[in-house]
Amino acid sequence: MEDETPLHCPRCKEPLQSLKLGPTAVHECGACGGLWVDPQSLQKLCDAREAHSAVVSVLAARVPTAPIAQDPVRYIPCPKCTKLMNRVNFAKSSGVIVDVCKSDGVWLDRGELQRVVGFIDGGGLEVAREHERERLVEEQRRLAALEQHASAPAFATQGTIAWSSSSSTSNPAIEQLLRDALGIFLK
Repeated sequence: MEDETPLHCPRCKEPLQSLKLGPTAVHECGACGGLWVDPQSLQKLCDAREAHSAVVSVLAARVPTAPIAQDPVRYIPCPKCTKLMNRVNFAKSSGVIVDVCKSDGVWLDRGELQRVVGFIDGGGLEVAREHERERLVEEQRRLAALEQHASAPAFATQGTIAWSSSSSTSNPAIEQLLRDALGIFLK
Protein backbone atom coordinates (compact mmCIF):
# COMPACT_ATOMS: atom_id res chain seq x y z
CA MET A 1 0.00 0.00 0.00
CA GLU A 2 3.04 2.28 0.21
CA ASP A 3 3.06 4.82 -2.62
CA GLU A 4 5.88 6.94 -3.99
CA THR A 5 3.69 10.06 -3.87
CA PRO A 6 2.24 11.10 -0.50
CA LEU A 7 -1.54 11.24 -0.55
CA HIS A 8 -3.54 14.20 0.72
CA CYS A 9 -7.05 14.36 2.13
CA PRO A 10 -9.55 15.35 -0.56
CA ARG A 11 -11.57 17.29 2.05
CA CYS A 12 -9.01 19.23 4.11
CA LYS A 13 -5.80 18.69 2.07
CA GLU A 14 -3.83 17.35 5.07
CA PRO A 15 -1.34 14.50 4.40
CA LEU A 16 -2.83 11.03 4.87
CA GLN A 17 -1.20 8.62 7.34
CA SER A 18 -1.06 4.85 7.19
CA LEU A 19 -3.41 3.06 9.60
CA LYS A 20 -3.75 -0.66 10.25
CA LEU A 21 -7.26 -2.00 10.76
CA GLY A 22 -6.55 -5.59 11.69
CA PRO A 23 -4.51 -7.04 8.84
CA THR A 24 -5.72 -4.34 6.43
CA ALA A 25 -3.83 -1.11 5.78
CA VAL A 26 -5.72 2.08 4.90
CA HIS A 27 -4.84 5.78 4.79
CA GLU A 28 -6.34 8.10 7.38
CA CYS A 29 -6.60 11.87 7.61
CA GLY A 30 -5.60 12.79 11.14
CA ALA A 31 -7.40 16.11 10.83
CA CYS A 32 -10.91 15.12 9.67
CA GLY A 33 -10.85 11.36 10.32
CA GLY A 34 -11.62 10.36 6.73
CA LEU A 35 -10.25 7.13 5.27
CA TRP A 36 -8.81 6.32 1.84
CA VAL A 37 -9.19 2.62 1.03
CA ASP A 38 -8.13 0.80 -2.12
CA PRO A 39 -10.75 -1.62 -3.55
CA GLN A 40 -9.00 -4.80 -2.38
CA SER A 41 -8.61 -3.49 1.17
CA LEU A 42 -12.26 -2.44 1.31
CA GLN A 43 -13.27 -5.91 0.15
CA LYS A 44 -11.10 -7.47 2.88
CA LEU A 45 -12.65 -5.20 5.52
CA CYS A 46 -16.17 -6.06 4.36
CA ASP A 47 -15.47 -9.81 4.21
CA ALA A 48 -13.72 -10.09 7.61
CA ARG A 49 -16.90 -10.13 9.69
CA GLU A 50 -15.12 -11.50 12.76
CA ALA A 51 -12.86 -8.41 12.76
CA HIS A 52 -15.65 -5.84 12.41
CA SER A 53 -15.94 -5.06 16.12
CA ALA A 54 -12.16 -4.52 16.35
CA VAL A 55 -12.26 -2.18 13.32
CA VAL A 56 -15.10 -0.18 14.86
CA SER A 57 -13.23 0.02 18.19
CA VAL A 58 -10.01 1.25 16.57
CA LEU A 59 -11.87 3.90 14.60
CA ALA A 60 -13.94 5.01 17.60
CA ALA A 61 -10.74 5.59 19.59
CA ARG A 62 -9.31 7.86 16.87
CA VAL A 63 -10.01 11.54 17.52
CA PRO A 64 -9.66 13.96 14.62
CA THR A 65 -7.67 17.11 15.30
CA ALA A 66 -10.08 19.36 13.40
CA PRO A 67 -13.73 19.82 14.35
CA ILE A 68 -16.07 17.90 12.08
CA ALA A 69 -17.67 20.47 9.81
CA GLN A 70 -20.92 19.67 8.10
CA ASP A 71 -19.76 19.95 4.52
CA PRO A 72 -22.33 20.67 1.86
CA VAL A 73 -22.69 17.81 -0.58
CA ARG A 74 -19.90 18.17 -3.09
CA TYR A 75 -17.80 16.03 -5.35
CA ILE A 76 -14.24 15.60 -4.15
CA PRO A 77 -11.06 14.66 -6.04
CA CYS A 78 -9.42 11.26 -5.80
CA PRO A 79 -6.30 11.48 -3.60
CA LYS A 80 -4.36 9.47 -6.22
CA CYS A 81 -5.44 10.66 -9.68
CA THR A 82 -7.20 13.93 -8.66
CA LYS A 83 -10.23 13.23 -10.90
CA LEU A 84 -13.58 13.96 -9.28
CA MET A 85 -15.03 10.87 -7.65
CA ASN A 86 -18.58 9.57 -7.97
CA ARG A 87 -20.89 9.62 -4.96
CA VAL A 88 -22.35 6.12 -4.55
CA ASN A 89 -24.81 4.58 -2.11
CA PHE A 90 -22.84 1.61 -0.75
CA ALA A 91 -24.53 -1.63 -1.93
CA LYS A 92 -27.21 0.58 -3.54
CA SER A 93 -29.33 0.46 -0.39
CA SER A 94 -27.23 1.13 2.72
CA GLY A 95 -27.84 4.85 2.93
CA VAL A 96 -24.07 5.35 3.30
CA ILE A 97 -22.92 7.60 0.47
CA VAL A 98 -19.23 7.02 -0.27
CA ASP A 99 -16.95 8.71 -2.79
CA VAL A 100 -15.60 6.27 -5.37
CA CYS A 101 -12.80 6.53 -7.90
CA LYS A 102 -13.35 3.68 -10.35
CA SER A 103 -9.61 3.31 -10.81
CA ASP A 104 -8.09 3.89 -7.40
CA GLY A 105 -10.36 3.41 -4.40
CA VAL A 106 -12.97 4.73 -2.01
CA TRP A 107 -13.04 7.75 0.29
CA LEU A 108 -15.02 7.27 3.50
CA ASP A 109 -15.76 10.32 5.63
CA ARG A 110 -15.47 9.93 9.40
CA GLY A 111 -17.98 7.35 10.65
CA GLU A 112 -18.88 5.95 7.23
CA LEU A 113 -16.78 2.78 7.55
CA GLN A 114 -18.46 2.04 10.88
CA ARG A 115 -21.87 2.52 9.20
CA VAL A 116 -20.84 0.24 6.31
CA VAL A 117 -19.72 -2.43 8.80
CA GLY A 118 -23.01 -2.08 10.71
CA PHE A 119 -24.96 -2.45 7.45
CA ILE A 120 -23.02 -5.63 6.63
CA ASP A 121 -23.36 -7.06 10.14
CA GLY A 122 -27.12 -6.38 10.04
CA GLY A 123 -27.47 -8.56 6.92
CA GLY A 124 -27.87 -5.62 4.55
CA LEU A 125 -25.30 -6.88 2.08
CA GLU A 126 -27.09 -10.22 1.66
CA VAL A 127 -30.40 -8.41 1.11
CA ALA A 128 -28.79 -6.05 -1.42
CA ARG A 129 -27.22 -8.99 -3.28
CA GLU A 130 -30.59 -10.80 -3.40
CA HIS A 131 -32.28 -7.67 -4.80
CA GLU A 132 -29.54 -7.43 -7.43
CA ARG A 133 -30.03 -11.12 -8.36
CA GLU A 134 -33.77 -10.53 -8.73
CA ARG A 135 -33.13 -7.45 -10.87
CA LEU A 136 -30.78 -9.43 -13.13
CA VAL A 137 -33.28 -12.28 -13.51
CA GLU A 138 -35.99 -9.78 -14.45
CA GLU A 139 -33.62 -8.11 -16.92
CA GLN A 140 -32.86 -11.50 -18.50
CA ARG A 141 -36.60 -12.17 -18.83
CA ARG A 142 -37.09 -8.77 -20.45
CA LEU A 143 -34.24 -9.36 -22.90
CA ALA A 144 -35.55 -12.82 -23.76
CA ALA A 145 -38.98 -11.31 -24.46
CA LEU A 146 -37.38 -8.67 -26.68
CA GLU A 147 -35.44 -11.35 -28.58
CA GLN A 148 -38.62 -13.37 -29.01
CA HIS A 149 -40.40 -10.21 -30.13
CA ALA A 150 -37.66 -9.46 -32.68
CA SER A 151 -37.81 -12.97 -34.17
CA ALA A 152 -41.64 -12.94 -34.51
CA PRO A 153 -43.38 -12.57 -37.92
CA ALA A 154 -43.03 -9.16 -39.57
CA PHE A 155 -46.68 -8.21 -39.11
CA ALA A 156 -49.18 -7.80 -36.31
CA THR A 157 -52.80 -6.92 -35.97
CA GLN A 158 -54.74 -5.43 -33.15
CA GLY A 159 -58.14 -3.91 -33.71
CA THR A 160 -58.08 -2.29 -37.11
CA ILE A 161 -54.35 -1.50 -37.19
CA ALA A 162 -52.20 -3.78 -39.33
CA TRP A 163 -48.56 -3.53 -40.33
CA SER A 164 -46.44 -5.66 -42.53
CA SER A 165 -43.03 -5.28 -44.08
CA SER A 166 -44.75 -4.02 -47.22
CA SER A 167 -46.62 -1.23 -45.40
CA SER A 168 -46.05 2.42 -46.20
CA THR A 169 -43.64 2.64 -43.23
CA SER A 170 -40.35 1.57 -44.70
CA ASN A 171 -38.14 2.25 -41.67
CA PRO A 172 -38.11 -0.77 -39.29
CA ALA A 173 -37.06 1.43 -36.35
CA ILE A 174 -40.10 3.70 -36.82
CA GLU A 175 -42.32 0.65 -37.24
CA GLN A 176 -40.99 -0.77 -33.94
CA LEU A 177 -41.42 2.58 -32.20
CA LEU A 178 -45.05 2.75 -33.35
CA ARG A 179 -45.71 -0.81 -32.18
CA ASP A 180 -44.20 -0.06 -28.77
CA ALA A 181 -46.01 3.27 -28.47
CA LEU A 182 -49.38 1.72 -29.30
CA GLY A 183 -48.78 -1.32 -27.12
CA ILE A 184 -48.87 -3.81 -29.98
CA PHE A 185 -46.78 -6.83 -29.17
CA LEU A 186 -46.16 -9.78 -31.43
CA LYS A 187 -46.75 -13.22 -30.05
